[in-house]
Amino acid sequence: MKQEHQLYHSYSVTEDQERTNVHYEQPPEFFYSITGGEWNVYSCNLFDSPDEDDTTAQERKLDRTAELAGLKPGMRIIDVGCGWAGPLTYLCKKYDLQGVGLTLSPTQKAAAEERIRKHGVDARIEVVHWEEYNPIEKFDAVVTDEVIVHFNNLGGFFEKCFGWLTDTGVMVNKELHLMHPRHALLERGGEFVSKIYGDTGNYRLLADELQFGYDAGFEMSVHNIPREHYEVTIDHWLANMYEKRDRIKELVGEEHYRNFRIYLKLARRIQRNVTLDYVVGRKRPA
Repeated sequence: MKQEHQLYHSYSVTEDQERTNVHYEQPPEFFYSITGGEWNVYSCNLFDSPDEDDTTAQERKLDRTAELAGLKPGMRIIDVGCGWAGPLTYLCKKYDLQGVGLTLSPTQKAAAEERIRKHGVDARIEVVHWEEYNPIEKFDAVVTDEVIVHFNNLGGFFEKCFGWLTDTGVMVNKELHLMHPRHALLERGGEFVSKIYGDTGNYRLLADELQFGYDAGFEMSVHNIPREHYEVTIDHWLANMYEKRDRIKELVGEEHYRNFRIYLKLARRIQRNVTLDYVVGRKRPA
């Protein structure tokens, strides 16, 4: 089988960062134009209706994350793969938290810090790979949102999270999961999507992710999200792109604009092969 037809590539930390930034080292305005809303959440949001505004759907999803993590004032939270810090800023602001965000993109870090200053929250951003991050203080919650799909060594990440968390800390990961192992074999559309992300995709079965969590010492639970929410999210992004197409083409060029629209349309179609779930881990009592 040719390499391009496979997922699950293992890279060095340096190469992983370079490949990840194929996608993310673009002008923040490009992603803001697509995601819309106040918080520019670059993942599935939760809609009460298809015509609901982006900000409301983003905040509903983030409040669901907060609920699963049991967030309370004064807690410390780390958002791994924090992007432009919209989610981290919202959570720190609404729930009065101390936050840390990890990113591999210097461009994201600058935009994230600008947002943090704007809202005056207690958060900081670090450009560091999770494999090389060693915090001084423990966290009450680790959160990721459609990020761990890019972690080839998922078991190692869960072991890191176990060490980062207090004894009562909670790990909350929202992620897509394959419905059958055959879907890991990439066809032409899947290869296109994989290339958009620098071939860093590691889509897994839900059962595999749960096993990694158990092996790291967590008790795991699952909370499913109906796929209609992802379809509506992508429909909003496509509409936002079209509405702002002239400006987006100025930012990234005609070819990238066109390729990104193709990617989103393929991603919407791929939803029939996956589930979207919150997976919550709590440390097993000693």
